[in-house]
Amino acid sequence: MIRLGIDLSLPEGSIAVSQGNEILSSVSWNRPKIHAEVVFKQIDNLLNLIGISKDEVEEVVVSSGPGSFTGVRLSVSVGKAFKECGKRVFSGTTLRALSSGYEKLGFTPVPLIPARRGKYYTEIKGVSLDIDLAEIQEKLREIEKPLIVFKGEIPKELSLFPNVEERTPLAVKLLRLEREFLSPLKFHYVREHDAKPQT
Repeated sequence: MIRLGIDLSLPEGSIAVSQGNEILSSVSWNRPKIHAEVVFKQIDNLLNLIGISKDEVEEVVVSSGPGSFTGVRLSVSVGKAFKECGKRVFSGTTLRALSSGYEKLGFTPVPLIPARRGKYYTEIKGVSLDIDLAEIQEKLREIEKPLIVFKGEIPKELSLFPNVEERTPLAVKLLRLEREFLSPLKFHYVREHDAKPQT
């Protein structure tokens, strides 16, 4: 089965193509303000590079957040476009994709994504959280063999804990998620977005 993975929720946008368990190719870029401009061109270029047509793509997996509000909306919108074309479309959370694979190494992975306002998105014991630096440190001390998994940078206070910068494009990690961690196409917000009208 030919599958397409798409993540636009983080500053690093990425697209990947797999067949069965094999990743055929991937591309990423680190310019969040151009995600909307380049995503469909990048999809076309990647598929052309490996000689696969859009018609051959049977399934699409997109990131559903949390992350940049605009990026998450764009990821899900691209998924909706493929769904309109008759493709099976699923979504996976950025936190689950970011941390996947590290459990097998004997760690308790703690994915970390900056969430503005001095807070971070994380997932601990299957619960998505929107917490500040002090709360993260407190929770890390309660976890057996924690491993912070992040993209980009982490605050120096957290570098005292075991950590790893994930360099695999998130689109690749979405395609490697177990089926139980995929859901029908939807948004996954941990908190209300900044654009929501105030009452």
